Amino acid sequence: MSASPTLVPDQASSRVSSPGRAGVPQWMRSQTFVIWALLIVCFPLSRLVSDSFPSVNLVVNVLVLGLFLAVIAFGQGLVILSGGIDLSVASQVALGAFVTGSLCDNGVPVLGAALAALALCGVVGAANGLLVTRLGFPPFIVTLAVGTVLASVLLGMARGAPAQSSPAGLSELFARSTTLLGIPVAIWLFVVIAAVGLVVQHRTTLGMRTYALGNSVAASKNARVRVHRATVSVYSVSGVAYGLGGVMLLGYSSGADLNVGEPWLLPSIAAVVVGGSSIRGGAGSFSGTLAGALLLTLIGIDISATGLAEGYKQIVYGLVIVLALLGARLAGRRQ
Repeated sequence: MSASPTLVPDQASSRVSSPGRAGVPQWMRSQTFVIWALLIVCFPLSRLVSDSFPSVNLVVNVLVLGLFLAVIAFGQGLVILSGGIDLSVASQVALGAFVTGSLCDNGVPVLGAALAALALCGVVGAANGLLVTRLGFPPFIVTLAVGTVLASVLLGMARGAPAQSSPAGLSELFARSTTLLGIPVAIWLFVVIAAVGLVVQHRTTLGMRTYALGNSVAASKNARVRVHRATVSVYSVSGVAYGLGGVMLLGYSSGADLNVGEPWLLPSIAAVVVGGSSIRGGAGSFSGTLAGALLLTLIGIDISATGLAEGYKQIVYGLVIVLALLGARLAGRRQ
């Protein structure tokens, strides 16, 4: 009789009613709650960097810009949840944007071009998963190598083209003037992405198996989980998420070059770990990742408002990741 692995999406946040030792409910002591609370507190604190903050415009900007990080961090979060890490993010984001722009330039309808780009990114993700499972190589080595090869292939295909132009329909979708019920369509897309991400990570077989892989591969095998297939599925879905991020960035920026994905690697990892997911895998919630994505977006906007160089954002993201690693090590010692 085989043992079943623990398939609990977020153990820390699921205990919503038990009081803590100091009389504080467990859910209020979870990192997900803390990050959401910190996000709310940081909005009025933004006035320290600009007299025009906080404002409705700031909230809109955070939600619109947070959309791209939320989509990309969803893919990264699945990989981290399974016990890996994906360093091919930048190349796959660029692939999504490049393929969509190229096909549209050749007369393919926007929807068809976008779907083809997402399918291709899914194939690249599946290749990552196959190399990890079949050859037993560490995920960070595999994804770094695949990302490097993919970037070189894209460079050759672009033939020195500076950027891909965005089709008019895609640009209009992300224009601030394009609204639904008075709210920018990009914000509605954020709501849809949040809902889909929560369902996929916490209410589907793929999500449950991803948690199981991160907790224990051996236990997953004992529970008759097809580890190879589950791992390939995780990386494939993540690739689709990166590609979707690239397609949306193409529309939002009215064009994109091959470096469009470079600024999103560190933030995608930082959003996941600051949202409470374990860097070792097996624990976390997409709700926390959403909060982490919005918080990092707000910090990025604040940094830009101070006039500091964009490089400071990367410093912040790097520090967040280092602090998360230190926290994971301390937590391991306490256990």
